Amino acid sequence: MKSQFYYWEKDLRKLINCWDFIPGAPSDEFDALNHKILIHLTKGSDNEKLFNVLKSELISYYGLDPIDKDILKLTEEIVNWWDKQ
Repeated sequence: MKSQFYYWEKDLRKLINCWDFIPGAPSDEFDALNHKILIHLTKGSDNEKLFNVLKSELISYYGLDPIDKDILKLTEEIVNWWDKQ
């Protein structure tokens, strides 16, 4: 399971980094968020919970001001990615 989690982290990192929330940020900038999302995914959290985690973390931890429709789209992309795992 540990090696599978590592694979998921790498794959999800690519997906999150595609959004370029902080242009020029190191590739591991969102690893804390990545880890939180994976924990919720493995526990079976629903889309609403994932949306709230993303929104909260992007605002409180990273100091960003994301638009809800963007967070919703990212949530959908993450769930679609997860469904293929």
